[in-house]
Amino acid sequence: MIAYSRGFTLLGELFGAGLTPRVRAAWAQVPEAAGLVAELSEEAAGEAYTRALQLELAPYESAFCSADGLLGGECVDAVRALRVRSGLPAEGEVDHLGAELRWLGFLTGASADAARDGISAEHILDLERQVLDQHVLRWLPALVASLRAQASAPALWVLAADLALALSVARRVALGREPSAWALPVGISVLDDERAGIRRIAEHLALPAQAGGMFCRSTLVGIGRRLELPAGFGARADLLEGLFRSAAQYGRVPELCGALDEQLRGWERSWHTLDEAGLGALSAPWHARIAATRGILRRLSEPTRPPPAASAH
Repeated sequence: MIAYSRGFTLLGELFGAGLTPRVRAAWAQVPEAAGLVAELSEEAAGEAYTRALQLELAPYESAFCSADGLLGGECVDAVRALRVRSGLPAEGEVDHLGAELRWLGFLTGASADAARDGISAEHILDLERQVLDQHVLRWLPALVASLRAQASAPALWVLAADLALALSVARRVALGREPSAWALPVGISVLDDERAGIRRIAEHLALPAQAGGMFCRSTLVGIGRRLELPAGFGARADLLEGLFRSAAQYGRVPELCGALDEQLRGWERSWHTLDEAGLGALSAPWHARIAATRGILRRLSEPTRPPPAASAH
């Protein structure tokens, strides 16, 4: 358990603070990461961290799991309540990936201390299960998939995300007991609303809890370049709207939908990590949401359907 504690803490510090001198020294001792750390100057590391985990992604549980995709709200309230039960402060960005991984580092360390001292650790082990089942493993695979899909994803953080997922899954399997079923916010059948035009569709696809994952800006820009479709500028919803308008103008909506569907298949593969570990109850809501979004893209691709830009706003 000490290895789990050190691993989660090391990962939490990298995602929470970036490659600071102290974090750099620690990660330089990780065989798989040593070469990647050596390649990054202090300036390059700072730029990579800012781009990948501040500008491209919102590495917060609430950004992925809340109904409105905004930070805070009920997701953060639940994190704070469980942190208090764990004996940790409830202030700060508690649903940030770095904070949640350090939280696991604290709990696994406490479990190790209890085992060393011959004290029952069942209460701590139950807290670990709750943190993994109710928080970390409800969204970490989605973040891993989005990070991997970035046009220029920094290799060190991709490696760290993969390690975080592998360590979280391994720890959850070691804890035993099947996770309980849960649900994402209620799904919206956006195409069933005749008034939903291209803007509404774009906003729907830009909302992780509705789309089934988060499209990064560079991913969308890359799709536009590959298909020679101008995407415009702005937030992810703006880019999606621009892509659909351009695709409708040039008769390439099916190609655009195909490119977006390719991203969704990547999201699905990330969740298969949980399926293969016997944790399908945690991945099931995301599989269902991704399947619904793939259905939307198929309907938009139908030759008999008017292009979304022609729909009413």
